[in-house]
Order: sequence, then structure tokens, then C-alpha cells
Amino acid sequence: MSMVAVPATAENLPVPASGGAPLVLPSGDPLPGPVPGKPRRGTTTIGTMLFITADAMVLAAMCAVYFAIKEGSAAWPPKGVAVGTYIPTMITITAAMSAFSVQWGVWAARRNDGRNATMALILTLFLGLSMANLEWLAFVRSGFGFNDHTYGTMYDLLIGYHLFHLLAAMVVVLVLAFRVLAGHFTVDRHDALRAGAVFWQYSNVVWFVVVSVLFL
Repeated sequence: MSMVAVPATAENLPVPASGGAPLVLPSGDPLPGPVPGKPRRGTTTIGTMLFITADAMVLAAMCAVYFAIKEGSAAWPPKGVAVGTYIPTMITITAAMSAFSVQWGVWAARRNDGRNATMALILTLFLGLSMANLEWLAFVRSGFGFNDHTYGTMYDLLIGYHLFHLLAAMVVVLVLAFRVLAGHFTVDRHDALRAGAVFWQYSNVVWFVVVSVLFL
């Protein structure tokens, strides 16, 4: 069934909640309203993006410190330190899988498919738990501690930085999963879910940066 555009008139222009004349732009054109099926980006998503922008500056500063110390060191990593690539590779693969699963949850919610959205978020939590377990193994099996040398300090700081974001993202996704079960999200009301997915994807980006700095 084709949609017929309705010309803007004084009768169908947006009207303030307090009543009065219809809202128009300074040019006299009608104030644009929401497009059906394409909800506007809400304040939760925008706030999340602003937080991510500020947080990315902290990550950039940590990477700059790492490279500065590396350039000033005669041997990097120190002699006797051998960090394997198996665990980082498995974490990277798991992070890539979680990027698809959390987005699957958003797509399902936008179709009012609460069952698939819940399954997607539970899968995302399972993948996040797997990454957290692997990162704990990376700490335990590294063979050095935080205070052993500068490399150990930066190694633990960078991986711990991602682990902190991962745990925070898991808490957010868990809350969103309960909200999906409660039916809080629809095709036009899923801004919080989209913001949570954006934060999860940022935590994945943090890992990709960390693995590139430490292991590539």
C-alpha cells in the first residue's frame, strides 16, 4: 500500500503541549516531525557517545605512554618475558562474535521480537563471561606481576582497562535483558538498548586497540 504525502497546513503542524500556534522554523517552514519506522536518536545514545569520546582520550593517553616507554627502553619486552598469542587470539575471536550477537539483539527488538532479543543478549553475556575468563588467564599465565617491571605494569593496565569496561558492559546488557523480558522496547522505543549496544561495541574496540598495542 503506497503512502501519500500530506502537505503541511496549519491544521497538521505540530502544536506545543501548552497550546497556541503551530511550531514552525524561522523560514516559515513546518517543524519536521519523526519519520515513521525511523526513530530519532535519543538522549541516552547521545550521552553514551559523549562518554565514549571522553573515555577514548584516556585510552589514547595510555597507549601514548606505552609507546613512549617502549621507545626509551633498550629491550622491549624485557629479557625473559614471553607472552603467547593464543589467549589474545581467542579473546579477539570471541569479541568479534559478541559484536554480532549484541547487534542481533537490537535488530530483534526493533522488530518487536522479544524472544530473539533476549536470546541475543544472553549469548552476548556468555561471550563476555568467556572473554573475562580468558583475560584472567592472561594475568595468571603471564609469568610476571604488576610490579616486576614497567612492561608488566603497562601489560596489566591495558588488559585491566579493557576488563573493567567489559564487566561494566556485561552489567548493562544484563539489565537490558531483564527490560526486554519486561517488554520495555519496541520498534519506536529502544534508545536505551541501542545505547547499551554502542557501549558494548566500544568495549570491543578497546580490546582491538589493546591487542594491537601489546601483541602486534
